[in-house]
Amino acid sequence: MGSVHMFNPTLEVLYAQPAVLTPPDLTFEGILSHFPGLAEAKAVCLTGSTAAGWGNTFSDIDIYSFADKEIDLPIDETMEIWPGSDPSGLKWTTWIGAYGDNRVDLKVWPTTTLATTLEKYLAAEIEFVSTGDFLQDFIYRLSIGIPMKNESFFAEMKDLLDRSSYRRALARFLKTEAENRLTDVAGQLDSGDDMTARLSAGLAAAAMADATLVLYGELCRRQKWLLRRLERTPQCGITVDEYRSVVLGGAYPGESDGDCARRIARWTQAHIVRLEGEFLAVPA
Repeated sequence: MGSVHMFNPTLEVLYAQPAVLTPPDLTFEGILSHFPGLAEAKAVCLTGSTAAGWGNTFSDIDIYSFADKEIDLPIDETMEIWPGSDPSGLKWTTWIGAYGDNRVDLKVWPTTTLATTLEKYLAAEIEFVSTGDFLQDFIYRLSIGIPMKNESFFAEMKDLLDRSSYRRALARFLKTEAENRLTDVAGQLDSGDDMTARLSAGLAAAAMADATLVLYGELCRRQKWLLRRLERTPQCGITVDEYRSVVLGGAYPGESDGDCARRIARWTQAHIVRLEGEFLAVPA
């Protein structure tokens, strides 16, 4: 009988999380004290959940910087750095490591990144978005960025986004996704799979809420922030209490899975119909 080799993985802690976190200095001067190379960037902004006002004690500090030359970044025992690329040819650098007691996710982008990403949406009214999730997240994070250096650069980026058909193309894509999931609900109810239909109805509602939020300029796609996004965008016409009650509250007393699915599906469809004209509208 051959020898038996046991699998004994080990875990090496590169950077231990302190028990009490000291709030970071998020002034540009404070950031430069740890990342002096950012002085050579054309523009720098704070983004992510901290910039959105939704961060917590353990949230990363997300920083976007824009430069057309190499930026020197710190080398220490807490960090990792690697290049990224997209099939379109876009390239960037990601640095992740410690800044005081906090974790920083810093990306260095070419200054033309947004213009390149939005090129087709600036040239024409695109019906459905085809930009991948990663660059959708880039566009969102740039849209909420709090400028730390070169505020006029970010004003230009906002104008670029406003002039493009990106928001409308993304909203139409999400509306279609919601409608496809409503079709799933109908088929599942017809086949007697009420349990799955109830789940599909919730997914349809989430896609519809996403579409509605995007239509009104709220570009975040993270589902964990859905209620926060609704709270921040009252003009979309869906309140946090309404979404909680109808979609997240579960089945009403005495309501079957099938009845719950139908109720959520009808609510979802009503909001799609309410906004149909706006989804299809094209600026003159």
